[in-house]
Amino acid sequence: MTNAAQRPIVHVPEEIGNKYRFVVVAGKRCEQLQHGAFPKVEVVVPVNRLGQAQDAPKLASFWAQVSVKEVEEGRIAFEEHEVITLDYTTEVPISVE
Repeated sequence: MTNAAQRPIVHVPEEIGNKYRFVVVAGKRCEQLQHGAFPKVEVVVPVNRLGQAQDAPKLASFWAQVSVKEVEEGRIAFEEHEVITLDYTTEVPISVE
């Protein structure tokens, strides 16, 4: 049996509530990090085989891991928008004459 890559277990904070919202918040945060936002956790820039620092802003997977860690640690604030349900149905009486 081969050694399959293990899937990391992600802790969803209670204030986030569910996995879907966790993914959305982490994804938005990853986008912010890729566009130059300052990380809210300590990051270690990956190095290549020669020991040189890689160009971290180009590594989407690097920023995705950073954003997941930030959301797990509760360092990212988010707003939950109110969902409004509009009812466009109208009731018309039916005449049985």
